Amino acid sequence: MRRAPAIALIWLLLAPSVGAEERSSPELTRVLDLIEHRAALMSDVAAWKWLADRPVLDAEREAAVLQSAISQAEAAGLEHASAQAFVNAQMAVSRSIQLRAFERFEMKPPREDGPDLLTDLRPAISATTGEVLRVLPLVLPMLQHPSPRRRSELHQRLAPLGASRTAIDALADALERLRPARTAADRIAAIRMRGTLRVATTGDYAPFSYVSDDGTRTGVDVTLAGALAETLGVGIEWIETSWPTLLEDLRADRFDIAMSGISRTTTRALEGILSDPYHVGGKTAVIRCTDRARFAEFASMDAPGVRAIVNPGGTNEAFARTHLEHASLRLHADNRTVFKEIADGRADVMFTDAIEVARVTRDDSRLCPALPGVTLTYQEKGFLMPRDASSAWPRFVDLWLDQVQGDGTLAQAFAAH
Repeated sequence: MRRAPAIALIWLLLAPSVGAEERSSPELTRVLDLIEHRAALMSDVAAWKWLADRPVLDAEREAAVLQSAISQAEAAGLEHASAQAFVNAQMAVSRSIQLRAFERFEMKPPREDGPDLLTDLRPAISATTGEVLRVLPLVLPMLQHPSPRRRSELHQRLAPLGASRTAIDALADALERLRPARTAADRIAAIRMRGTLRVATTGDYAPFSYVSDDGTRTGVDVTLAGALAETLGVGIEWIETSWPTLLEDLRADRFDIAMSGISRTTTRALEGILSDPYHVGGKTAVIRCTDRARFAEFASMDAPGVRAIVNPGGTNEAFARTHLEHASLRLHADNRTVFKEIADGRADVMFTDAIEVARVTRDDSRLCPALPGVTLTYQEKGFLMPRDASSAWPRFVDLWLDQVQGDGTLAQAFAAH
């Protein structure tokens, strides 16, 4: 029997994958990939059993696998009964593939040099089972909504491997019925059980969050995220988001908290929960210093021939589209380089938060605030959190925020950036 494929199979199962839904939910794509990987091993399992004259159904082995998988599922934060139904559904898919393979083997027996069940296949199956149970709690909010597209994708992935339609439908049903364990229903308990706080940042908005070309993270919110994680006794898992996809990532439950200089708006409050404010400011304009006489008031910035520029998807774009009637407006995707467009003469004005205007005019002597000391709106910054059945998590964050404001941690973070 060949034994080399074991390591390769395990590495294949645990390697990162890329799918059509990668941007919106890499975790969900990962779950589907792992389910497919596990099913793909079953033809080799069937071949080994056929050659060893063993039946497809091994009740004693299945009972042991079920017990082990349920223990892993509960440790990952899945409710016992729904996790048991999912594991049973996966095993039913496996049996249906093996039975179909046995039918093929009646006509054409398998090769005798395939992977060994004990040394090659079972370690690979155990690896993928453990990984899928680890990832499943991250996508429970998505799975609990029926998805014809997801069901169709399961059929497209598993039917060619020999899984029966009935078994695939049962697996799709089991996925939708998965529920968190009671101990993990509260987000604080889930965070501490996982051992990491998932923090979303855009990485393009200094002084709140900024990722340099070498991958270094800096900013007020980066510092505060570290302090929050330390209070919880966990590490940080950084989640990349963007202003256009922030609410999409919120709905997909990709993060526990977004900390990136997020303005508290009613639109965002309808989708998630916003913390108490930790910074107050407003929109103002940044221009070239040589244009200070030209742009002495807002009306002069909203005139024909004025080239306004803004980053897409956030409150900057919303302000520009609401208030500009005559100036042209161009979207610039990278907020880290948008101000260079003004400094280099390819745009004339941008409206953004006063704190960001103060930073860019400090760092680039070619840029100046158009309306020094004047803000055109009132804005508060807060942290964005998913809506949970329990309100313990946002209450905890607000309490922690009160403490870092009181002990000087917040002021020190702003002073450092």
